[in-house]
Amino acid sequence: MHRFLATIIFVFSLASVAAHAGQGDWQVVKASQQVTYTLDKQSWQSVRVGDTVPNAAWVSTGPKGRVQLARGAESLIFQPNTLAGLFTSGFIETKTEIVQRTGVLDLEIEKRGRPHTTVQTPFLAAVVKGTNFRVTVSKSAANVGVNRGLVQVTSFQTGQRTNVGAGQRASVDSVKGMTVSGVVSKPTVTSVAPSAAKVAPIGNQLNGSRAATSGNKSTSSGVSKGGLGATNGQGKNSRGDDGKSGGVGNSKGSNGSNDHGGGNGNGGGGGKGGDNS
Repeated sequence: MHRFLATIIFVFSLASVAAHAGQGDWQVVKASQQVTYTLDKQSWQSVRVGDTVPNAAWVSTGPKGRVQLARGAESLIFQPNTLAGLFTSGFIETKTEIVQRTGVLDLEIEKRGRPHTTVQTPFLAAVVKGTNFRVTVSKSAANVGVNRGLVQVTSFQTGQRTNVGAGQRASVDSVKGMTVSGVVSKPTVTSVAPSAAKVAPIGNQLNGSRAATSGNKSTSSGVSKGGLGATNGQGKNSRGDDGKSGGVGNSKGSNGSNDHGGGNGNGGGGGKGGDNS
């Protein structure tokens, strides 16, 4: 009898661990072409409806790429030319950090007792308890617009902070700092200590195609490998120089490490990327 009970407990424990092991994964609900993801920042996988995007993946869309990811009651919609990493940690009480380098994300986040989702951009952090909102990131600014719920927005450079409610917006510019607006009223801005962003800005050129990491010719999304170093550099050079515009580039790519991104795609050569060790 004791052996039987021990077996039941063991099986239940395995099932519980297996359930938690995949809790950070996202399911692909809708997808167009020009949508890829990577786990190693080198090889990119195409995304199709029904696929699973694993935890800690970077997802990228091309100029015509769109994808909707779902996890329970939560949903992420990547608009064209968007690059973001999805990271979930914790066992009993999970927390999700979305690292958005550029582009537009529409988010539907489940309401819980405590804030459990954060969106990190090069200019601001958005802490979410449960809401529907949009985050837009360019090479010089980021903004948060809320449709429902409440989002706490903090500017890294100036230390300005505000709670953005439905019908309100907060924008953070690399030069001007934070500005707020609202349909009925503006949110109140307070001050906290300035801090450093976890992610560096990126230029107009995105990394998001398999060709961008393999040294092949340009794809329809026209992205450069130079963007990969700038995008995913986590080591010594967390920010690489973005590829400079130069018409239809066809410069030599690199199949090795991402220390130097050879240019690919419309936009010419890429700059030196971060050390991805």
